[in-house]
Formats: sequence, C-alpha cells, structure tokens
Amino acid sequence: MQTSSTTIPADKSDISQRHLVVIQCRYNSTRLPGKAMMLLGGIPMLSFLLKRLKAGLPEERFKIILATTEDAADDIIANLGEEEEVEVLRGDENDVLERYLRCLEGFPADIVVRVTADNPFTCPEVIEYAVNEMIKRKVDYLKCENLPEGSGVDVFSANLLKQLGVKAKGLQEREHINMYVLNNMEEYATYFLQFDGKYAQPSIRVTVDTIEDLENVRSIFKQGDIDPWRISLLEIVKRMDPSII
Repeated sequence: MQTSSTTIPADKSDISQRHLVVIQCRYNSTRLPGKAMMLLGGIPMLSFLLKRLKAGLPEERFKIILATTEDAADDIIANLGEEEEVEVLRGDENDVLERYLRCLEGFPADIVVRVTADNPFTCPEVIEYAVNEMIKRKVDYLKCENLPEGSGVDVFSANLLKQLGVKAKGLQEREHINMYVLNNMEEYATYFLQFDGKYAQPSIRVTVDTIEDLENVRSIFKQGDIDPWRISLLEIVKRMDPSII
C-alpha cells in the first residue's frame, strides 16, 4: 500500500489509451429514491453529472458509460443516458460488479474509473490526474482521499476487476466493488492519493444521500451561472466556505 499527498498540477501527462469512466446509477436508490432525476441546476441530477464529465474529459482519452439495471424502473435512467448521448449498459440490479465487467467486455480498456451518480460534482480534473497517477505508479487500485466528499473517484485496472469477478463472492462485495480490495490489500498494489492545499477539504460535503444534501448542493449556484455543471472544484469549495479561499 502506498500513500501520497498532492495538489492537481496544471500540466497533465499524455494518456495514450482510452479509458472507461463508468457511472453506476439506479432510480430506486435506498436512501433517496428517484434522486437521479431530481433537479440540480435546472436539470436532472444525472444529466448534470453526465454534462459535467462530458465537458471536462477529453473524448479521445475517456469513454463514458452509464451502467444501470434491467429493472423497468430504470428505463427512465437509460433513456436519459441516451438523450445525453452516452453509452448505456444495463445489467443485474444487485450485482454492480457484473455491470462493470460487462462494460469491459463491450469496451475493452486498461483502466476503469468508478463514478457513482449521487456525486454530481465529481471532478473531471481529479479523474484525469488519478488515472495519470495510476499509470505512473503501476498499481492495481487507486483511491482519492482528502477531497470534498463526493468529488473524488477510485480507479481500477481492468485486470483487477476481472480478478474480482472471480474472487468477490459476497453480495456486499459485488455491490461495493472496492470492498474486496480494501479488505485484502496485501494481495494488490494499491495507492491512496492524498490531496492537499485548497483541494483538501474533506469536511465539505457535495454528495447527495438525503434531501438535505440536495438542498445543500443546490445552494452552490448563483443567479447568472451559465452551464453550472462546468463550475470548477475550487470554485465549489469557495462557494461552500468563503473563508477557505
């Protein structure tokens, strides 16, 4: 296991191969059902996230896939993904890992970034930097830490995900796809990417699990914001706590 402390550099390493960014989403979420379709910045929260990732990630390097379930309740999720012109893959409701493996089958890649739909402010710059660090350090799994809650990601090698398809047996391990790795870190090369400086604000919460969370992130926007999904992570931090910056 390795750890590091970092800010996001202005210059980014070239990435020669296209990687997958998989957004896992279902309509009937446990804590706040239907939240993916609740409005954020005047559009459904899932649309907000998809627009944010499409606007911030270079298309030649990253392929975005929306991974939802085959349940009829998720027709609305699949339809929205198609409207936003991203690939949609549908699979087992409870076996999230199986959905990721199916993404890899349909779109072979070396690296897969996990994004959850309840994190509408997932930062594209963080994704690029995390993938670059993954390549640089030649690890199986990378987890971003010390960022505002809901802005980071974790990153898997394709080989690791395929191993998890065999090793992860329990329902919880199949639903929370990093659980087996975190419980068996001695088996893998892992790296915990610690962010510092103005990015290091773990007390700021921009994830959405409750209606209070939703109201909290809605408060970020200002009248006159154009394309609010483009707001930078540092601007979000500033708006959430003006004393920081």
